[in-house]
Amino acid sequence: MGESFLAALRVVCPMVILMAIGWLCRVKGVISRPAMKEYDRVIFKVFMPLLLFKNIYEMDFSGGFAQKEMIFAAVCMLINFAFCLKFPSFLTDDPRKSSVIGQAVVRGNYIIFGVVVSEALYGEGNIGMVIMMGVFVVPMINIFSAVILEAGRSGRASIGKLLLAILKNPMIIGAIAAFVFKGFGIPIPAPVWSVIRSIANATTTVSFLSLGVGLDMADSFGDRRLLYWGIFLRMIVLPMVFMPLSVLAGFRAQSLCAMMVIFAAPSAVASYPMAVAMGADGKLAGQLVCTTTILSVLTIFLWTFALKSLGLM
Repeated sequence: MGESFLAALRVVCPMVILMAIGWLCRVKGVISRPAMKEYDRVIFKVFMPLLLFKNIYEMDFSGGFAQKEMIFAAVCMLINFAFCLKFPSFLTDDPRKSSVIGQAVVRGNYIIFGVVVSEALYGEGNIGMVIMMGVFVVPMINIFSAVILEAGRSGRASIGKLLLAILKNPMIIGAIAAFVFKGFGIPIPAPVWSVIRSIANATTTVSFLSLGVGLDMADSFGDRRLLYWGIFLRMIVLPMVFMPLSVLAGFRAQSLCAMMVIFAAPSAVASYPMAVAMGADGKLAGQLVCTTTILSVLTIFLWTFALKSLGLM
């Protein structure tokens, strides 16, 4: 029990400390939220794609792909997507708000939280399963988010626009580039690789600092009913439905860790700018990112503690 508690603590402590530092930096005037939003674009377009590129390029695929995990995750995510495409419209008549709730439930912060959680549990260099699943999960998340927001904006989703948005996504570009370099055995010069590694290794630190800068509970209680629904669906219903199914499906250790991140991570930071860009309710999207991120410290701790105590992870 004590070991499980310490393992869970190792997972959440880096998150708490880094977000606290980011929050203090904003409170003390070291950096403002508008200024941090400029850095967020750099994180999304440079840091995170290079993190994905580095991990895929370094990955050993000799053991094959995680077909069972990918099929299971795909089925669960499709069920969740179908639910999020329809159910939020019963909560409000405003499609700008209902689409934001749907996106928040579909779009978890997989890469950032996946790296931190898996490295805390299994050590750096032992996160192949989580990264491999990320290559599969991230495109699905982006597709589902775009469909939900586009449907909320125009009542339907344009396939052409979706395909273009997917192909232009920096994360997708980073993953494709990594597979090309890996598949064709293209060598990367040592100085270039050193820069890639440096930027990639700084991604989670910079990302959590950014989350801390953006946290402001005073701005997180606009439309409370819809906010509470979004939190309830993303942080409670989603993991409570799909985590027991993951265990029953036989997933353990890193495979189960990947499922936990898919279903228990908070709403992705990128959901806010995407909601604004597609004409949805940006304020509600920001509130959901803020509140679910704070609550995830507790929920991920509890899930990690429970699964470690049961000897499942």
